[in-house]
Amino acid sequence: MGEVKEKKTNYSKETPEEIPGVITTTTSAIHKFLKKTKAQDLINWGRKNSLWFMTQPMGCCGVEMIATGCAHYDTDRFGIIPRNSPRHADVMIISGYVTKKYLPALKRLWEQMPAPKWVLCMGDCSISGGPFYESYSTVQNIDELFPIDVFIPGCPPRPEALIQGFVELQEKITAKKDLGTEY
Repeated sequence: MGEVKEKKTNYSKETPEEIPGVITTTTSAIHKFLKKTKAQDLINWGRKNSLWFMTQPMGCCGVEMIATGCAHYDTDRFGIIPRNSPRHADVMIISGYVTKKYLPALKRLWEQMPAPKWVLCMGDCSISGGPFYESYSTVQNIDELFPIDVFIPGCPPRPEALIQGFVELQEKITAKKDLGTEY
């Protein structure tokens, strides 16, 4: 009987091409990445790739948020995952109209979120009041009450627009160079 020779493959070799923004899992590639990366850049990389959001769906924008999480768009693959508790969320999405009666509860949820935290303002109703602008019970100028990071216009915005808003937020997080934890 003849011997069967096994071909041994060395999987720890560097790949010939590096893909920008992607960390390969070889030990030497990780060490090389850590040597040339500042600690704050590494922290920001982790933050931008694991955005956990909490929604405040008021009105028709909530339907588009649900569609964004479905299989066709699948935001989980980008690290954008919905959370039900403000204590587990980094991003608050304010969508639809905000009433004066609901505003204290919304502020309380914002205060319960750990830092760093961000706000996306989704839809014409939350940005400018929409068709309810003249109403006695609708809060105007939400950007004066919350530090809005990204505005997503539309009535209601499509799921692609919400994903684009998250991409803009990721770029904003990447560009942040300060050493503080509060943004």
